[in-house]
Amino acid sequence: MKQVYLAVFALTCLSSPAASRPAGVSTEGMLNCAQWAGARKVRASNVYETYLLGLLNGLSLGSGTEFWFAKGKEVKREQVFYWMDIYCQVHPLSEVVTGAVALVNENTGNEYSRRVNAQPD
Repeated sequence: MKQVYLAVFALTCLSSPAASRPAGVSTEGMLNCAQWAGARKVRASNVYETYLLGLLNGLSLGSGTEFWFAKGKEVKREQVFYWMDIYCQVHPLSEVVTGAVALVNENTGNEYSRRVNAQPD
């Protein structure tokens, strides 16, 4: 049940496209790559994995960008977690939200960035 609350909280916090923009947006409870890697190493990462899923869902919902089936083939949770493992190895001082934005852009051919950076008509 705690995972459901965490996912709902993440979705609520990230329901705006501006959530992916670092300038002018304050957030609380950010997860960094050191925390992610440490928890994954000792197999105590369920809450962090749910946090990441909530981030990805929130980025997708907030921008109107399909993530999970963006290329016509489903991205599995295990693939997302593995991708973040590698991202955090390469970028150990980064935040997980920064990695999540990079993953969404990678999987959508930068459609996410185009949408959140588009100027209103």
